[in-house]
Amino acid sequence: MIIGYIIKGILAPLIIVLLYSNSKALQNQEQYVRGFWENFFGEVYQIRKQTFVKNSAFKPEYNQSRYNVAESPVYCKRSDSYKMVHPDIVLQDYYVWRDYPPTNLPKKITLDRTFAVLDKVSPSKVASYKYENQLPLQLGFIYTTVSTLFNNYVWGKGLGCVLQKYSHIPGKSSVAMKNQLIDNFMRYIRDFEKKNITNPECKRNASFIPETYRLNDENDCKAFFETFKTDEYKKRFNKYGPQYILKTNQHRGEGITVLFKNETIELLEEYNHGEECGNIQKQVIAQRYISNPFLYKGHKIEFRIYYTIISTKPVIAYSYSRALIKRCAKPFSVHSTEKGAHVCNTAIVKNLVKNDKDDDEIEDEEFFIDWYLEGLEDLLIKQGRAKKGWLQAYLYPKIHRSLIHMTKATYHSFARDSTFGEFFAVDFLLDDNLDVWVLEVNYNPQILSVTPDRIKRNYKMLEDHFELQYAYIKSKLYRLSQFGKKLLKNDQKSILNQSKQIEELLRDKLEDQFELSKNNLYIKIMDEGLPGTQAYTNLISKECLK
Repeated sequence: MIIGYIIKGILAPLIIVLLYSNSKALQNQEQYVRGFWENFFGEVYQIRKQTFVKNSAFKPEYNQSRYNVAESPVYCKRSDSYKMVHPDIVLQDYYVWRDYPPTNLPKKITLDRTFAVLDKVSPSKVASYKYENQLPLQLGFIYTTVSTLFNNYVWGKGLGCVLQKYSHIPGKSSVAMKNQLIDNFMRYIRDFEKKNITNPECKRNASFIPETYRLNDENDCKAFFETFKTDEYKKRFNKYGPQYILKTNQHRGEGITVLFKNETIELLEEYNHGEECGNIQKQVIAQRYISNPFLYKGHKIEFRIYYTIISTKPVIAYSYSRALIKRCAKPFSVHSTEKGAHVCNTAIVKNLVKNDKDDDEIEDEEFFIDWYLEGLEDLLIKQGRAKKGWLQAYLYPKIHRSLIHMTKATYHSFARDSTFGEFFAVDFLLDDNLDVWVLEVNYNPQILSVTPDRIKRNYKMLEDHFELQYAYIKSKLYRLSQFGKKLLKNDQKSILNQSKQIEELLRDKLEDQFELSKNNLYIKIMDEGLPGTQAYTNLISKECLK
């Protein structure tokens, strides 16, 4: 026993020394590896920076972030290298920054389903220079409502790191602003002729917006007012009601005017029957009103498709396969002068219902339809207008093709980087001929807790959204890790002479081992990293892609 104590007395300090030595060695190894990655990502920034938008250049007078979050010139290389050394931060967890108070449903879902960072930080009305908050190294998905953080931080250095995703695209106004969307759509259609695409089916499939005139464009404006002088317009108005609807760049039901008789008279007076075209520069479009909408229980309905561009380098887009169906508050009639019969926006519905019912009854399913597009298929089957499989064989391909053409028509203005993405809500109308029309594109769409079923569905949608974002972050981490192992093995420290290879590694691509889970409802519809028609899930034929 005495010998045992003597041995223990000798071995215990030795074990402590060995453990300390091993710990020190592991610590030194981690520091070496982390130092390697910090140098690596510092050079990656030099390769990436030429493609970025104008940024703050670390000048305090430009860093007017309303979030009061400090900027560090070494944040990204520290954040990215930290994740490479501790990959479980990316592989096992979601670190998401979402603003607004916990009462906001997306914020509540973020708090419930992720490691929410900066969870007490919300945008203020006035920019602060105190910089009391620090960006955590673990941050992966920047899911803020403020869409101009790239103007407050040096992208790729102070924010927008390689292993991060940002929920906004610089240049997205080309699709989100009605006037710009129309400009780009018209240019896109004209380009079919320039490219000598003669098949009329190509142009027909790409025509996802009703006939539209831009009243700030003198030629469009004059052509629009000429239509009022024709006998055809008068006949159609008397028989079918309003022929046009005015829209501004406002969203959520604001800025929409249906041209009934009185509204038409006011417009003709304002523009002096077209004589003021070219003098009035208001951003207003006049769009042919779809006067034969598909009706549900006598009410007009619209459906909203949630649509995510996950990357702009290359452009990759997903559509969510559960639509939000919105029903107008008032029964439809082409001659009804009530806005609630023609515009199905949720805000308008809620306001109208509040005037007609007690607050406790506002969430009634009578006004907020909580079934999927499968319910629409069932309804058409009962009416003898469709067969089983109509949704997958007809409607979804038309929707997805419209989204693809809409993206192709507008993405020329997008800043190109794999950190940039955007979450859109696209409102569609189905007419009585079962044709599909894009009505409006919304960024930063409201995600509301209108009914219990809607809350449940929105939880599922954002859970799927977080998985989608992180699947691409994981894929990039994996590619860089494999590349880094080779550099470490060869003791190669600089990558500046391998810029093309680095750029290829940074281009977004979903690796097989990070495919979305089977119950994830996002469907990839566009990936320009793939060749030919595969880039558009074969929804656009080869002859339409010249």
